Amino acid sequence: MRNPARRQANRLERIEQAERHPAQPRPRTPWSQGVATTPEFRIHNDEPLALGVRRVILEQVVHATQIRDSDDLDTAVHDLRKAMKRTRAVLRLVRGELGDYRYRQENTALRDTSRLWGPTRDAAVLAKVAAEFVAEFEMDGAAADRVVTVLRARAAAATRAGHQDRRRHLDTLTALGSFACRVRRFPVEGPDSIANEWAAVQPGVTRVAKRAARRLRQAEQDPSVERLHAWRKDVKYLGYQLEVLRPLWKDLLGAIGDRLMEVGSILGDDHDLAVWEETLRADGSLVTDPAELTRLHDTIGVRRRRLQTEAFALGGTVLAEPKLLVEEVAAAWHQART
Repeated sequence: MRNPARRQANRLERIEQAERHPAQPRPRTPWSQGVATTPEFRIHNDEPLALGVRRVILEQVVHATQIRDSDDLDTAVHDLRKAMKRTRAVLRLVRGELGDYRYRQENTALRDTSRLWGPTRDAAVLAKVAAEFVAEFEMDGAAADRVVTVLRARAAAATRAGHQDRRRHLDTLTALGSFACRVRRFPVEGPDSIANEWAAVQPGVTRVAKRAARRLRQAEQDPSVERLHAWRKDVKYLGYQLEVLRPLWKDLLGAIGDRLMEVGSILGDDHDLAVWEETLRADGSLVTDPAELTRLHDTIGVRRRRLQTEAFALGGTVLAEPKLLVEEVAAAWHQART
């Protein structure tokens, strides 16, 4: 019997050798054979749903694995996390067909894989937000330079740590490969495959739309960071679902999806400001003048309230009647695929 510790050491050694010779082409893994390296996040109208779901998911996973060869880790991490969100949105779309157990298993695996790179992404975003907003908030020149310099240094350190963390790379690629192998085994025909009918996706669209509408109301009543972030996640999932179904009716679903993505972007800006504000509050070394710190908190608060008002207004135009939204998607489905 092979020694598990030795086998693990051999795998780490292979990764280390590949890192020392980045110009060497890597052979494609068996599960990625025949999968497009440039993802097309669309299920075509003439494509059986089971085949389309499997193709879209595998393309996203292949795109995410580019983190192993990327010289720009920050961009690769962003792409990986976006690919995981898109894939989780597709899993939510066909949750009824997969079954709750399989859905939860795969959703948890993707969530945990994305979280491996959370600190790297958070540090990069925080540095970017600081650089963009110090001028707008009219910070003192020396204080602004100190904040930006410190946060950029922390982001650079997080990126270096990500490059050097072979175990994190190994865990990421192992998790993605295992997930992709399971997706490869999704049946594409027969009674166990995802049915090629509206009933296969209707529960998934309905569930996400209703939850996004409910979380909109909750956030309006109590715009806490946690509730706004929860609403944003469901808005993004619904937006990705409409994006992958967009060929059904490009004008209608495109317009609705674009509005949802705009809401998600606004809420993302709000969340970035909230994280920055908390960082300033928790780290007294960034802004040492109490009066300046108070002014910054007040200014950030004004900006966040403006963003939230904009998000609530735009989100309400899409999510006020989730039942009507689902009916519009159903009409698009039946017109395009029957």
